[in-house]
Amino acid sequence: MDNLTGSVFADMVRNGYRAIKLQYAKINDLNVFPVPDGDTGTNMTATINGGVSSMEKAQEMSLSDVASKLATGMLFGARGNSGVILSQFFAGVAEGLSGLETANVVQFASALRSGVNKAYKAVIQPVEGTILTVAREGCTYVLDSIDSIKTLEQLFEMLLKKMRKSLKNTPNLLPVLKEAGVVDSGGAGLIAIMEGMAAWLSGREIEDSFFDGPTNSANADAQSLFNADSVLEYGYCTEFIMQLLNAKNGPQNFVLQDMIDYYNTLGDSIVAIEADGIVKVHIHTKTPALVIEYAQRYGEFVTFKMENMSIQHQEVLLKEIDKGQVRVPCAMVATSPSDPISSLFVQMGVGQIVKGGQTMNPSAEDFVKAIKACNADNVIVFPNNGNVILTAKQAAAMVDDVNVVVIETKSTIECYSALGMVDLENQSLEDNLDLIYNQIQGVVSCSVSIAVRDSVNNGLEIHTGDYVGIGGGAVRSAGKELIPTTMKLLQDVPNIEERSIITVFYGEDAKPEDREALREAVGEAYPLMDFIEIDGQQTIYPFILAVE
Repeated sequence: MDNLTGSVFADMVRNGYRAIKLQYAKINDLNVFPVPDGDTGTNMTATINGGVSSMEKAQEMSLSDVASKLATGMLFGARGNSGVILSQFFAGVAEGLSGLETANVVQFASALRSGVNKAYKAVIQPVEGTILTVAREGCTYVLDSIDSIKTLEQLFEMLLKKMRKSLKNTPNLLPVLKEAGVVDSGGAGLIAIMEGMAAWLSGREIEDSFFDGPTNSANADAQSLFNADSVLEYGYCTEFIMQLLNAKNGPQNFVLQDMIDYYNTLGDSIVAIEADGIVKVHIHTKTPALVIEYAQRYGEFVTFKMENMSIQHQEVLLKEIDKGQVRVPCAMVATSPSDPISSLFVQMGVGQIVKGGQTMNPSAEDFVKAIKACNADNVIVFPNNGNVILTAKQAAAMVDDVNVVVIETKSTIECYSALGMVDLENQSLEDNLDLIYNQIQGVVSCSVSIAVRDSVNNGLEIHTGDYVGIGGGAVRSAGKELIPTTMKLLQDVPNIEERSIITVFYGEDAKPEDREALREAVGEAYPLMDFIEIDGQQTIYPFILAVE
């Protein structure tokens, strides 16, 4: 094939989505740290799923339109650093294909280069030996050989050959990969998608499979969470994609701002987007029938989803905004991995909670919803996870009428420490930010988890089932026993004897005897330091600690 159409490109991407669904669990296992928090495969699969969902009826559109819809869906659905980079790559491809009904081999190769350039720009300090390297080296190789490439099949064959070689070489560029005995997980995810796209060109449809990733459906506990004695307190999370119809004069008479204005009288947390006759809406409302009635004046639904927010555990946790509430000067959004930590953050002044964390990274759209729901001129966002920072920044760039400041917190306990300094009512935004940055700089955060595979990391030999202490982005301790491993982790904190407070968030796996043992060990080793204990109920990490 020497000419790419919109319908073929859409089918290729869908095949790429099916391909990564088959491999996402293996990609998750390509984790530098041998602890059960690998989520690159999950994030990339969820991200491309967002793009695939936005390509409804894409076969009827030009290549430019298909690529644009794919990119928009991926931007909103992006999760984790790998998902953001992947979404930016396809956004760049869409820019390269802009205005084209179809594309020849040279045009598509050029679009791939545009994708690489945009992906690199999304990362402030690009690191080689990652998905960026795999994408760049593969696409550069294709462009350098473009005179000898006659078909798209040849292009993908050469692209994948170079990408696989590049992926194999990533441990030589990133020593931490070599020590852990893995290749870059983001690069592996990109190759899985490209392999699926190439397979479609050769006439092979990838087998579809179940994706056990982020979902929006009510869980098995819904019956106990909402029963005959319940009261509808928050309403329904209502989302739909609608096709404007000529039969209803939709394309001629529909005005997006009019819809937004009306929906503002029905609910809150409104996100509404319109492009090429397709309208995507999210709203929290107690009267979904009125939402539906208004939309159907102009078109019909392509997809529709409505959930009782009392049983929503994977969506943004949003508080009801009083209709008479005046827009506030400043508010805060924070990511939280558990209900107890969410409650704590709200008590400390956080206006909106985004549910998520390690292994369940929120999407860019989750942050957009939360930022808008704050009803504030300025919003301070705490991502609280190194793999969520890029997603939060991407969301901030998608909100036009709010000044969004993303604080690059890498743990919930950093956020907890910073929130103690914030006074939104009596201090300016600038003063609060100065206090936040100064406080975070003085905090050392670390965590303890359990190894899920044998490995060598930071010179430490780790076996499956060992406790692993992580601080400063590196493994600092490892051992068979929880408390000695934790105390060795604390001993590695710079100048710990000069510090005054140790705070611990206890995870759901921290037993009462573990807590008592840690309390005694810390008291004996650091008798002059305050020891603050919080029942965080987070998963994966029995202890998350901060020393300040």
